[in-house]
Amino acid sequence: MLCHCRRYVVLVAGILFAGCSDNSRAPTFPVTGKVMYRKTTVPTGAQVVFHPLDPLVEKKIGGKPRGIVKEDGTYTLTMYSPDDGAPEGEYGVTIDWRAKPKEGGMLGDEGRSTKPLLKPKYSTPNKPAFKVTVKKGEKNEHNFDVD
Repeated sequence: MLCHCRRYVVLVAGILFAGCSDNSRAPTFPVTGKVMYRKTTVPTGAQVVFHPLDPLVEKKIGGKPRGIVKEDGTYTLTMYSPDDGAPEGEYGVTIDWRAKPKEGGMLGDEGRSTKPLLKPKYSTPNKPAFKVTVKKGEKNEHNFDVD
């Protein structure tokens, strides 16, 4: 009887772990690029977010790929694990760059100040300033110039 119960427990555990596997995730493809402000300044720390143009796709893939602009202006998107890229598809791109808070200043979400340094048109997901396509087997490099 005890042996039969163990088999049942092992079977149930196997089913549960199989349901938690990464097999249900959409495959991702590397996405990189560069962001420049007025073609000369690097918006270090700006957040780049790829918003699926089809809201059903966002639910299917479980979110939005995103990346942070580094000191050299480059970014790499992350979807499920660091720097894994984005699923294939069409995206609207937002870029949100905010001023660093002064010592003792108030912070907004994620430790960022609430004062944006870019025009609102760059951070509006419903009306994105940029649209891109991520494709399997291509060099998905998307560069953006903002003002």
